[in-house]
Amino acid sequence: MYLDSPVTTALRQISPYFDSGILDRDTCPVYMRKRALVCLQRILTQTPQNMQVRPISGPRVPEDPGTVLLYPFNAQSNMNAISFRQFHHVLTLHGESNKIASFRPAARLYDYVCVAGPLAIDRYLDNGIFTSEDVDRGRLIQMGDSFVQRLGWLRPTAADNQDGVLFYCPTWEGFGSQKANYSSIVNGVGFEHVARLAKAKGIERIVVKPHPYLGMLRPWMWLHFLKGIRSLRHQGFHVRLALGDLQGLRSISLQLNLARVQIHKEDDANPLPVRLAVTDVSGMEAVLLIAGVPTLVVEVLRQPIPQRIARIKQQKTLYKDGTALQVARAYLENATAIDRAHRAQLFSFHDPSLSRMINAKRMDWLTDYVHSDTFWNGAKPPERQY
Repeated sequence: MYLDSPVTTALRQISPYFDSGILDRDTCPVYMRKRALVCLQRILTQTPQNMQVRPISGPRVPEDPGTVLLYPFNAQSNMNAISFRQFHHVLTLHGESNKIASFRPAARLYDYVCVAGPLAIDRYLDNGIFTSEDVDRGRLIQMGDSFVQRLGWLRPTAADNQDGVLFYCPTWEGFGSQKANYSSIVNGVGFEHVARLAKAKGIERIVVKPHPYLGMLRPWMWLHFLKGIRSLRHQGFHVRLALGDLQGLRSISLQLNLARVQIHKEDDANPLPVRLAVTDVSGMEAVLLIAGVPTLVVEVLRQPIPQRIARIKQQKTLYKDGTALQVARAYLENATAIDRAHRAQLFSFHDPSLSRMINAKRMDWLTDYVHSDTFWNGAKPPERQY
């Protein structure tokens, strides 16, 4: 795996794939590009023990020809690494979402691209990045939920369970212009929705999980976050912070600024009961969908809704237009069926047998598929499951 990131929390974002077995510590080393800031962070924070991280100075990976290189992030230096043509280059990304980052034109530079399913394929086709021929000949590989993070410390609870919490996990500001900023933290929009929904459902406890990249490019985002947390407390809610993905000085600074707010321990052995989750347009939509947690999505940027999930999105999306409670009420009455339909559009498999495989076998299948080089050598592709 090739990883270039300005923060070491990127390692924690890919750590779940080693936990799940889709990647193996012994057979899949992580080559992390050296940066002065990253080297400092690694001194101050602990590297996940389930992976072997090998620092490299440039984009050249010291592996044998024919090696399959995986790319979980859209880093600029990936373009240099791809130039070493003795390797097979596969873009996996690290989740499934409708963010712009999920369908960048640079995806065409990779030999193969792993996608979760039909919706991801539509994004690439609708934006002219790949063609139907690319899909039919097997360049886009449907891997279902293989590269979607699991959060074992969350569990759904009954809609009327008074012990359940409202779980709020806003995203960060994103790279690029304001058009890539899907975060509901700005101006407290997400916090307003959370407070309104919690009051309507009689939920007193709220657990908030900030994105590990929050404020990395726009530090003022933290001011909006602090203001939102204080507002929830002022309204009488019992608020806790889930900071497992936030490391080092940023975590310490946040705890100092919110000294009276308790920290929630993320424990798979004692999962948090969640009645309702609120998130932004982000990979957390798919994560929570897999976890079976009823989830509403705050959309701060009006964007075209993919036709494939237009009806589903209408039933799960919150806008700043005063309809949040009506949307939430209608969704919760039929959440199981709506989410079942949502999963069917998000996740599918290139080969039907993949759905029955354990994660380690899925990785073996992917490696064999890439080595066969179906798309580039003109061999007959497998039957398309789409």
